[in-house]
Amino acid sequence: MIRKQNLNKNWSDLGSVLIDSLPEILQKDQKEWLGYQWNLVVGKEISEISFVDKIVQGTIHIRVQDSEWLPALESLKQKFIFELNSKAGKQLVSKIKLII
Repeated sequence: MIRKQNLNKNWSDLGSVLIDSLPEILQKDQKEWLGYQWNLVVGKEISEISFVDKIVQGTIHIRVQDSEWLPALESLKQKFIFELNSKAGKQLVSKIKLII
């Protein structure tokens, strides 16, 4: 009897394949991609008062317009990290640092 091999275990999701297939220079400059995704993930209201300042070793630095937004954004950090990593198809962001 011939056993069927589970071939699905070797498959990657489309997002990770696309990111891995980009030229190396585009992979290094993730700020633009993250900036675009940040706006989609956080929505119109939050994207109007915040933007991606930089990403360093998995930490995304988000510049916020006013300190009154910090408490609200602090409570949503894990949700944003999950959403950004889901869109990337891999663990791209490990931490969000909010700066004014």
